[in-house]
Amino acid sequence: MKKQVDMGNIMHGLSDQSAVGEDIVRENMPVFPRISRSKNLSMLLANRIKGYETISQGVLILAEGIYIDEKYTYRYFDYRQVFTPKQNTSTLAIRVQFINERTIRVSMAEGFAVPDNRTEMIREMEIEPVAVQVRSQGNELFITGGELTVVIEKEPWNLRIVNRQNQVVYCQFGKDEHSFMPYEICPFGFLFDQNSGKQYACEANTLGVYEDIYGLGENFTSLRRNGRAFDLWNTNSLGVNTERGYKYIPFYISSQGYGMFINTSRELRCDMGAAISKANSIMVEGGLLDFFIIEGQGAKEILPYYYRLTGFPALVPKWSLGLWISKISYRSREEVETVAAKMREYDIPCDVIHIDTDWFAENWVCDWQFDEGRFPQVEEMIAGLHEKGYKISLWQLPYVERGNISTKVYDEGVANGYFASNPAGDMQFAHGLIDFSNPEAVCWYQDQLIKPLLRKGIDVIKVDFGESAPPFFKYAGLDGAEMHNLYALLYNQAAYEATKEELGEEQALIWARSAWAGSQRYPVHWGGDAGTDFGSLASSLKGCLSLSLSGIPFWSSDIGGFWFEGGPQLYIRWVQWGMFCSHARLHGFYSREPWDYGEEALTVCRDFVKLRYRLLPYIYNNCLGVKETCQPIHRAMVYEYPHDPQVVSLDTQYLFGRDLLVAPVLREDSLVQYYLPEGQWTDFFTDEQVQGPVWRRETAALDRIPVFVRENGMIPMGPSMNYVDEITDYPLEIHCYPGNGVSEFACYDRGFVLRMEAGKDEIRITTDRLVKNIRIYLHNLGPVVKTVILDGKELSVVRENHRIMAAVPESAVTGMELVFR
Repeated sequence: MKKQVDMGNIMHGLSDQSAVGEDIVRENMPVFPRISRSKNLSMLLANRIKGYETISQGVLILAEGIYIDEKYTYRYFDYRQVFTPKQNTSTLAIRVQFINERTIRVSMAEGFAVPDNRTEMIREMEIEPVAVQVRSQGNELFITGGELTVVIEKEPWNLRIVNRQNQVVYCQFGKDEHSFMPYEICPFGFLFDQNSGKQYACEANTLGVYEDIYGLGENFTSLRRNGRAFDLWNTNSLGVNTERGYKYIPFYISSQGYGMFINTSRELRCDMGAAISKANSIMVEGGLLDFFIIEGQGAKEILPYYYRLTGFPALVPKWSLGLWISKISYRSREEVETVAAKMREYDIPCDVIHIDTDWFAENWVCDWQFDEGRFPQVEEMIAGLHEKGYKISLWQLPYVERGNISTKVYDEGVANGYFASNPAGDMQFAHGLIDFSNPEAVCWYQDQLIKPLLRKGIDVIKVDFGESAPPFFKYAGLDGAEMHNLYALLYNQAAYEATKEELGEEQALIWARSAWAGSQRYPVHWGGDAGTDFGSLASSLKGCLSLSLSGIPFWSSDIGGFWFEGGPQLYIRWVQWGMFCSHARLHGFYSREPWDYGEEALTVCRDFVKLRYRLLPYIYNNCLGVKETCQPIHRAMVYEYPHDPQVVSLDTQYLFGRDLLVAPVLREDSLVQYYLPEGQWTDFFTDEQVQGPVWRRETAALDRIPVFVRENGMIPMGPSMNYVDEITDYPLEIHCYPGNGVSEFACYDRGFVLRMEAGKDEIRITTDRLVKNIRIYLHNLGPVVKTVILDGKELSVVRENHRIMAAVPESAVTGMELVFR
C-alpha cells in the first residue's frame, strides 16, 4: 500500500487552535439542564383551558399557565427536588390544527398568539383540506378531522390523539401523580434555567412498555432509541462511534402508531425514556414549541406524510449509482488520469473519479480554482475522462481561508459581507464562513464559485463540512441559534440548486456530509469520517439505517474507512457491503484502489463491483421507486416487518430495496449472524432455499456475504459493463423467486408492471403491456417445470442448474403471458 503521504496537508485545520485567535477552546455542543441534576430551575406549565376559538382546520386555545418553582426536601442525607406551584399565572396560546388527514400540528407560545413559524424545513408544506369538527363536552374538548380526534382535558390540561380504531396513539405526560418526585422532566410548557438565562419550550408524552422508537438522524449507535437522550446539534464528528452526529434530524417514529417532527433548528434535546422510563420528552431552546404528530402504522405509512411536510426526495442521476473512486487526495492531472486508466486496465467498472482537498494552488485553501501547474489544460482532462465514461467530482467547503497565494475569494467575501461574523462585526477566526442566509452570498457562491466549474465539465460538487456554524455569530437572515443546525440544509440547497440550474434537474446531484430535516430534497449524503476498523464498519451500517428511517433515502459510506490504513480483509468486507448501498464511493486517507490491497482483494472486489453493475436495473428501479412509493433504498428490518419481535433492535442486516436481504460481515473472524423472517428465502449466490423464521450463524468465506431474495421477489439485472449505460440495448433479465401467492414488480425505467401468480401446479407471469427484449429466469424450479407457454404457444427454454430461462421472442405481438407448468 502507498504510504508516501503528506500528513501535514491531510491534517490541515484539524488541530490548529491558533486559528481561534483567543486563549479559549469553544466546544461545539450545547449543555441542557436536567431537572434531577440542575439547580435554579422553574417551570411554566399549561394548567387549564380559559377559552378557545375555531380557526381554519383547528382551534386556537388560550390556556392558563401556572408557575412551578424548585423546592427541596431532605431524606437521610439526600436532597430531592419536588417543585411547588406559585400563585401567579400567565397565558399560553396553543394552536391545534389538522395539516392533512393524518397530520396534526401543535404549537405553543406565551401570550395571546402563536407565530406562523414557516421555517425552511417546511417551505414546501401544503395544508390539505380536512373537514374539522369541534365540540365541547364536560371536561373535554374534541377536535375531529377525518378519522383522527384530538381530545383535550380542560383541567388539568392534557392532550391525546385517538385514531380511527379508537386507540390512543399519542398521549401527553404531565405531572407524575404516582411518584414522590412529580417532575423528573418538564411537561407541556416552559422550563427556565436561571444559571444560563435560557428558556426551553417542552413537551412530554407517555412511552409504552412495548413501544419502540426509531429515527432522529444518523447517530451511529443502536437503531432502537429507547432509554437514551439525544442532543440534536450537528457537529464535525471525526468518527462514527460516538454520540456526535453529522446529520441529526428532528423526527422520530414510534411503534405506538405515530411519528413526531419537531419544526425547529434550535438547540434540541430528545429524551427517549432516559430521564424517566415511562415518558419521552423534548426541550427546544427558545420561546416557541412547534411539532407535528403523524398517525400511521409503522415507518412505511408515516414517511410519506413526513415528506409532505419537509419535501419529497429528489431523484438521483443514473450514473451516480456506479462506483466512485477517490482518496484524500489526487494531486495532479497525471494522477487522476493514471487512476482512470488503471480502473479500465484492471477491468473494474467505475463511473466517477473524485478529486478531494488538493486541486488548488494551496492545499485546503479552497478558492474554487484548479492549480494550473498540477492540473494543466483541465478542460481537456475533463473532456478526455468524459470520453472514457467517467464523471468528475470536486471537493470544496464553505469555510474560506485567505492563503499565502490565493486571496481573491476571501477578500471578495469580506468586502461584500458574504461571510457571517461575530456580533462586533469582525471575522474572529482565520477563515470566513459563507452566510447562506444572505441571498447575495448565495448568488455569489452559486454564480461565481460553483457554476464556472460546472461549465468546465465538472459533474458533481462534494459539499463537505457544514456542521460547525457558530451559534454566537451574526447572520443576515436568521439568528445564530437557528442557523447552526439549519446551515447544513441551506448549504445543501445552494450547491444542489446551482447544479440543477446549470446541468438540469435530471443531472442534479451533490455529495454532502451534513444534513438537517429537508435535506432529502438535495441528494446524496455520505456517512462521514469512519475509522478503519470493523467497529466503524458496523457503526456505519447503524447510521445508514437510522438515517433512512429519518427520511434520507440515498446514502454511502467511505468504503474502506476514512481514517488512516486498514488491512485487505477489512477493505474486502467494506467493499462487499458498499456494493449494496444506494451509492458506492471508495475513499480514505491512503489509497483505496483495489490493486493496492493484494491479488485476492483485487479479485473479490472486482467481482462484487461487477455484480453491482449487473444489479443496476434493480438498484435504479428502487431509486425511482423512492419517488413513486416513498420507500427507502436501505430498509431496516423493522421497516418491512414491524410486527416481528425478532427485528425491533436488529441493525446488523437490512433489506436493500424491496427484495434483497443483506447481512454484511462485520467481524474480523468472519462470523456473521442473521435472521430470516417468515417466508421462503433463496440464497442469491447458491439458490439454496431456507424457510423462515430462522436465525442462522456461519463463518463467511472471504469472497461471500449472506444475500438472500425474499419469497416472490423479482430482481431485474443487466449485462456487465465498464460504466453506466455503456450498453443501452440489452435484454433485461428478470430473476423470479416464486413461492406462494401473488406479487407485482413495477419496472419504472421501462414502464411496465410484471405480475407473478405462484400456485401449487403452475406459475403465471403477465405484463400490463407487450414487453420485448426480456428474459424471465425462474429459480429453483428447473427440474419441476415441464412446459412453458407464451400467449398460448409452447416456448423453448434453457435450463441452468436450479433455474430455467424463457426469452420473449421479437416475434411476439400480443401482451405477454408466460405460464410455467
